[in-house]
Amino acid sequence: MDTPSVQLEFPFTFGDRFRAGVAVTTSCWLCMIWVLAFPLLGIALPIVAYLNLGRVPTIDWLLCALLLAFMPAMMLWSTWRGHRAFADTPLHLYTIDAQGVHSRSAHMELRHDWSMIRAVVRRRGFLMLYFRRQCAHCIPLRHLDGGQIARIAELARAGKVARVAV
Repeated sequence: MDTPSVQLEFPFTFGDRFRAGVAVTTSCWLCMIWVLAFPLLGIALPIVAYLNLGRVPTIDWLLCALLLAFMPAMMLWSTWRGHRAFADTPLHLYTIDAQGVHSRSAHMELRHDWSMIRAVVRRRGFLMLYFRRQCAHCIPLRHLDGGQIARIAELARAGKVARVAV
């Protein structure tokens, strides 16, 4: 018996975009190292300055603040730009069936066969369908019920997705 397709239509809010970006970033060790490098430098700078000079100059405190704020500011700015670009058409339509994942909005349309999907996982409030290491369809779990999640997992297993952890 064929598993019926799952049809979804939902708005992708600014908060959804930001949380999805954080979820994808935190799933990759190399990305985490890059994201944490700036704050770690911001913490190390005043320590090194104090050990070398016995005090921390004002310019070092300013640079410390810049390093600590840089990555969060960049993530918020990037999210805002992406959200603004699609603000006139917030609805995303997904059809997940035996062939794969079809995502569309007024600005784009993506089709990924199951052979292109690397993993289907539940992470940080999203059902994430990874089609590359750091690229995923991120569907907020609040828009899915248990039956839909089970059907998506069944479709992914039938499509021979390497990792299905929902």
